[in-house]
Amino acid sequence: MTIGNRAWDRFWILLTVRIAFGFMFLIAAMNIFFSEWDRSKPKLENIQINIGNFVDNLSKPFGESWINFKWTHSQPDPVTGAVKVTELGVLIVRAFLRAMPFIMTVLSVFLLTGLFVRPALRASAIFLVLLGLGKYLTDFKSGSTITTLQDFMYAMFITIALYTTSKEPDEGVHVVG
Repeated sequence: MTIGNRAWDRFWILLTVRIAFGFMFLIAAMNIFFSEWDRSKPKLENIQINIGNFVDNLSKPFGESWINFKWTHSQPDPVTGAVKVTELGVLIVRAFLRAMPFIMTVLSVFLLTGLFVRPALRASAIFLVLLGLGKYLTDFKSGSTITTLQDFMYAMFITIALYTTSKEPDEGVHVVG
């Protein structure tokens, strides 16, 4: 038994998820880009400083985690004699964190405009899972997993919405057999 128009229900589910997550990503990206502002500096320099501070603050906990595998160079520096150590795990984390506000901005534009909705929702769910795993790695010692659970729950909401909206064929599609 069906009550109401299923296509209309799917539309509202998808619209609500698009707007909620689109604005969530947009607000998070804007908070990173514009967290502090010095009017004496150019706009681009302020944004670069804010992103740099964001990356520095969030990458610190990864320096002591298991993800930070180190690569020791065999040749010592001829001037100082010190052996150079590259922390490859932190370099990867820092690259991800540096790209994060741009990824959130692109996802928010796609979700709010309705362009590439399904791929944007899938990418959003994967992105939230990655954020949850990263947050778990940084909070592993403290035992606080609330943010991790929230990220996983948001990914679950997106996945349920994708499943719900794709469960039934559109009403205009008829299978002739």
